[in-house]
Formats: sequence, C-alpha cells, structure tokens
Amino acid sequence: MTKDMDDFLDFIRNELGEGTWVPLYKNLNKDDKSEDGSLYSCLVSPENTQKAMEGYGWDLLPGSGGPSIVWSGEDNISYAPNGSEYLPLVIYRDFHGTRKPYREILQELVLYLELYHDRDNHKYVVDDANGTEIQVVRYTDDEILIRKSFLKAFMSARQMNLLLFFENSRHKATSTRLPDEYVNDPFVSYTRFWDSSYVEGYSTFTRVLGKKLFNCSPRKEEYYSPFKVEKSYESFIIEGDAHDHHLHSCDPSLLADYFGKNRGAPHYLTPVYFDKAVLQKYFGSSSEYEVQDSVIHKHGYWRLRFDNNSSGHVCVFLGDLGRDIPHSEQIYWKSFNLAPEGRAMSNTYFKRSMLGAFADAESPDLVFKSYFERFQKYWLKDKGWPLFLPLAEADAHCLKTLHSLTKNEQSEFDAQILSLVKVTIDSINVKDLKKHVSIEENGSIKLLAEFLNGGGVKFDVATFLGGLQGVRSTGVAHRRGSKYEKTIARLGIKDDELIKAFDSILEQMTDLLIDVEKAFLAQGGVVKNSHNKALLTFKFSAAFQICRRVAFTSRVSFLYASPS
Repeated sequence: MTKDMDDFLDFIRNELGEGTWVPLYKNLNKDDKSEDGSLYSCLVSPENTQKAMEGYGWDLLPGSGGPSIVWSGEDNISYAPNGSEYLPLVIYRDFHGTRKPYREILQELVLYLELYHDRDNHKYVVDDANGTEIQVVRYTDDEILIRKSFLKAFMSARQMNLLLFFENSRHKATSTRLPDEYVNDPFVSYTRFWDSSYVEGYSTFTRVLGKKLFNCSPRKEEYYSPFKVEKSYESFIIEGDAHDHHLHSCDPSLLADYFGKNRGAPHYLTPVYFDKAVLQKYFGSSSEYEVQDSVIHKHGYWRLRFDNNSSGHVCVFLGDLGRDIPHSEQIYWKSFNLAPEGRAMSNTYFKRSMLGAFADAESPDLVFKSYFERFQKYWLKDKGWPLFLPLAEADAHCLKTLHSLTKNEQSEFDAQILSLVKVTIDSINVKDLKKHVSIEENGSIKLLAEFLNGGGVKFDVATFLGGLQGVRSTGVAHRRGSKYEKTIARLGIKDDELIKAFDSILEQMTDLLIDVEKAFLAQGGVVKNSHNKALLTFKFSAAFQICRRVAFTSRVSFLYASPS
C-alpha cells in the first residue's frame, strides 16, 4: 500500500546526493504552506559514523559546530576549533536580529579546494590545468550546491564521511494517521510519523526525519585530488602522408630517448607538424596567450616550445605535446595535425633544439618584431626621444599579435595591415620630428621621410610607407574601390598571394629599420657596441635554456656542464 511521503523517500534513496551536484543546504518550504522542511549536511569521522546512523535526528543543527571556549573544571579552560564531533559544511550565521543572517561555506573546504568566491555571480570557482573555469559551489538564499567530485576529494583528504540530513513535513486536511515507522538501513536512517498539523487549514501532517550516509574514499591521490590524476594523451601523425600515415601517443613515458628508454618506440624528439591556422586561437586572445619566437605561453598555466620559423607549418616535438600542454589543448592541436611527408623543421629550430646552437629567427614577423623592439630601445637611449611613440596599453596587442598570415585570407591580411600601420605609421613621433625638420609639413610620413633621407637613409621611405598607408586607407579601413586596386597593383599585391605579400611588407619594414640604424645609431660605435652586447646576452640566455632542455632528451648530455 502506498503511504504518504513515499515519493519523498524515493527521492532520498535514489536521487539525494547521487548526481553531479550535492545539496549542502536546501529550503523545502512551499509557498502554500502545504510542506515545510529542509536539507542540511555535515561530515563525521568513521569512528562516530555508526553511532550517528543509529539515530534519526540531526546530529548537528545549522549554526552549530563553530569554534568555542571549553570549560572543564574551574581552571581547565581550552579552545576548541570545532565545538562538535561533527564538521559543518555550511554554517548559519545569525546576528540576533541586528544584521541580516546568511549561510557561510566552511572555509577549510574553500581553502583546500583553492576556490575563488565570485560574489557577483553567487558561486565558488576554480580553474583547471588549461585555465577553464569550473563552477564548484553555487548558491541562492534557498539552496547551496557543491560539485560531488570536489566534495568527495575533500572528504578523502579529511578522512570523514558525509551525512545528508533531511526533514520534510506534509500537511493534510484529512485526519488519517498511521503507526510511526523507524528504518535503520546501512546508508539511510529515518523515522516517519503522523501528528496534528500546526498550520492553519490543515488537520494532520506526515513528517520524515533522517539522514543519508556517503563514505569517504581512502586518502590516495586519485581520490583526494578533485582533478583527474592520470593524464590522458592524444595520438599524432608521425609518419606518412595525408592518406597513409601512422599515429603514436604523445605520452612521454611511452617514447624513446638517447639513454635506452623504450627501445624501438618513436623518439621524444619526433617532429609533429600542424597547419599554421592552429595559432589563430592564441593570436586572437592576447590577454590569455602570448606567441613568441619558438614558444607559446598560456599565462599562469602552461608553456609550449614549438617551431614557428617555417613558412608553411608549425612543428612541435611529440614528447613536448604530451609533457607541456593539457589533454584538452592536445585535442585542439590534433585538429590541425599534418602528415610529415615533404615537411621539415626550420633551420633555426633545428640549430636551437637539436644542436644547442645560437640561431636568429627566420620568419619575417618574428624578425621584424624582435628588431623593432630593440630598435626602439636603442633609438631612445641614443636620441632621448622615440622615433615611434610607444603604444597605449589598449593597443599593445597590435605588436604582440602581429604575425605572418596563417592562411591566404583577406580578413587576416586586413587585420595585420591595421596592426602594422598602428605600430609604425600611426605611431610616428611628429612632435619631436618637427624639432629636427625645417620644412613646413604636417604629414607624418613626409616628415619622417625628410628626416631620415636627410640623415643618409637610402631607403625610399615616402613611397613604401605611403603605399602601406594607402592599403590601409583605401581598402582596409574603408570601402574598396578603384584606388585600392591601383594601390595594391603598385605594391605588387595579388589576392591569391596575400601570405607572400604581407611577409614582403614585413621584410621591407625591417630593411627600413636596419637602414635607419646604420645611418643614425652606428656612428661613433658606442650604441652599436652596447647593442651587440645586449643582443649577445639575449641570445646566450635563450640558448642556455634550450641547451638544458636538450641535455635532458638528446645525445648532447655534456651541455649540463654549462655554467649556472
């Protein structure tokens, strides 16, 4: 025979605490007052669990369990960080009507799980290894939920079991009553009883009061860590072409090295190739990522060495894919994986990674950015004023994300032209140039050309920068027309060769800087020598780090002897 509250007990047995989210507290009151009750929670030590499950009432009430002073005799006074053998996960803070009460998450749980309290959105969050936000606790005035996997991790670390308390009363107009019921199952204990209703308009109520037990896991890393301890690894193409190829896992523990590990397996340093479009994600989020010469950073999370000095692809060592980036990032890279046949790593990356030798960048974007930053520094040091004004903080991404095109796409070409013009032409220091140029001219390009050519620069500054400005003005920043077509024709830009065209622009911009440096900064040799010294220091520092890495995975183990 079906009894009143059977549906609630069915929820308790089969649903409460069984899903992704566990209620630490929940208000069960209904607006029409036909039901009232709540859910609550606490942790209990294994030695006290059996005693708790023998009873039906709540062993810890909301608001109890906080720190207190304990008197044991007149002179025996001690401090108890937890005034109960039960540990509350939610503490009800009541200020006796002087302030609004609220419920507070146990701070020990928050600190152990390294949670951030996002008060504006009523949640506690943490980032995974790839910086993806995970919502761990969410709350309203009537409910506090925690992600079960994180709660279980805390239980394992604390070595305490979970008690989920429940109490619900259902009011009825009928006077039907049944004998009281008491149930003590291993994981659910409760009592169900009937009595006179205390709500106006109802005759009786049926109440269920009890608790549900969840045991903690052993204190082992796979249990006390809320994140998956055993890392997953993707497989990548290491041999063949687009139709016939062989894949292998990037798990470093399965790869060979030069010291006899995993003989017959692919080597840790096996090159894996990817479409350059893989970099779009990182260029498009400059606040999260930074792409530099031979390395990508996700700020605060990971760092991947890779070859971005080749024109048609990027290259990463198989073992680095497994060691340096999380599994979710491996999945992303795999979607851009290319077969190795007909491809090779750049000379720069080969020298740096395999030979431990000094090597300058090859890719036009890397060469330009490196040279531009050094040029700015030494021009300012020598002249006392910048030739190109520093970018505002809001525009700093224009230089950071400036790159050779990853595809022959007009939209990417337009975006990079805008960035390059903002870094250079829009940043020409007109104010200081006017102090050094006698002509009455306000145009920044003409002022710069007059100044540079007057100082001995042979480069045709006005034609080149004027053409670049024309590309921006007639086609990128405005609707295109005949002027744009004439401009790109004059510069030799073809719609089906945009990658080549932009690389050529970067190379010419670098050539211009070199000519300016030779004409203005090399005189007297002081700046030139300091420049070379700084460049040598820069190269040595970068190469030394590479040497240390090579020593770990390659035959050149003697590099460990480098000075520290």
